[in-house]
Amino acid sequence: MDNIALRQRIRKQRRTLSHAQRKHSSSLASLHLPKLAKLLPKNANIGLYLDDFGELPTAPILKFCQKHGFMPYLPITAKNKPLTFAPCFYDLGKTPLKRHALGMKEPFYKNIIKINQLDCIICPLVAVDKQGNRLGMGGGFYDRTFTTFKGLKVGWCYDFQVVERLAVNDWDKGVDIVISDGGVIRVG
Repeated sequence: MDNIALRQRIRKQRRTLSHAQRKHSSSLASLHLPKLAKLLPKNANIGLYLDDFGELPTAPILKFCQKHGFMPYLPITAKNKPLTFAPCFYDLGKTPLKRHALGMKEPFYKNIIKINQLDCIICPLVAVDKQGNRLGMGGGFYDRTFTTFKGLKVGWCYDFQVVERLAVNDWDKGVDIVISDGGVIRVG
């Protein structure tokens, strides 16, 4: 299956999940987050995203950050540029958010940090293979960001998003670890 058809199929499959199914899957995936904690320094800065398009819910990641004293950051997009990140509160209701042109929520304020001040980025994906190659939504934001990012790159997804092998392009940037409701895949 080509990447365009795969992207359509998986996005449709994500949208068919009920709220209860999504919450249950994120609860199962969160059981694997302690393995991630062992790979991070004390007081780590962690980039994450807010689920909004059927992705595996990220609320457990915020709880994980709070429990371990990690500082969470959310991405800010700019057309054809790498992502930048701004801090968020553990209670997202206190974080000023807006919707950008692609419909995702991002911090309203611009207290931006440099990308390599993050120790880890937990990113969304549409599909990922067992070698860590990721298929995103098609905007290239994470590919551009991962070009210079030196920290740990983690894919957060449903188990059905993990495929045997993806077709990759020269500009595609993968992840080091995949955490899903089905387990953890350590790449490399």
